[in-house]
Amino acid sequence: MTHQILLNAENINQMAWGAINGCEAASLLEGLHYQQSALTMNYGQFLLAMPISADGNPYHGFGGSPFKNQAGKFEAIFVRPLIDWAKQYGNVQNLSGATPHWLYESVKQGNPVLTYVTVHFEAPEFEIYPFGKVPANNHAVLLDGVCDQQVHVSDPIDGRYWLSKNRFETIYQSRKMAITILK
Repeated sequence: MTHQILLNAENINQMAWGAINGCEAASLLEGLHYQQSALTMNYGQFLLAMPISADGNPYHGFGGSPFKNQAGKFEAIFVRPLIDWAKQYGNVQNLSGATPHWLYESVKQGNPVLTYVTVHFEAPEFEIYPFGKVPANNHAVLLDGVCDQQVHVSDPIDGRYWLSKNRFETIYQSRKMAITILK
């Protein structure tokens, strides 16, 4: 018997807002809205509140601009500064390092999970920056559904869709970075 969980979180299209690099904020806001947090904020307002890293390091804040690519910048925000910012709006927990099983358990408990993956779930294209080795095709999506062999994501570039657990897990496990958005 197939048991399917689908939280059906909203989808924020980052491109429609001109935020070519705004996937983490979009995925986070989708999860916060699902948990009835930050409901007065739209994506544009949320992006403007995102902490920007003075030194361009995504481990310190957003490394660049969500609206444009800049030479030598890695336009992303990683788990720790994203969690610090998210705590202003809702209840979040770092799941980085967790096995996929724990991500699925979070979803089954009604808590969507922001996961760091790659654009279109393609193989990571790693590059070296002063702060470390990261995939140039970095992306974040909101994991909001699970069934036997598939997971469901709300993807700020490609919309809502199901994909195989195997493909999801392969890409997730290349970095194991995730944040659950709790009630």
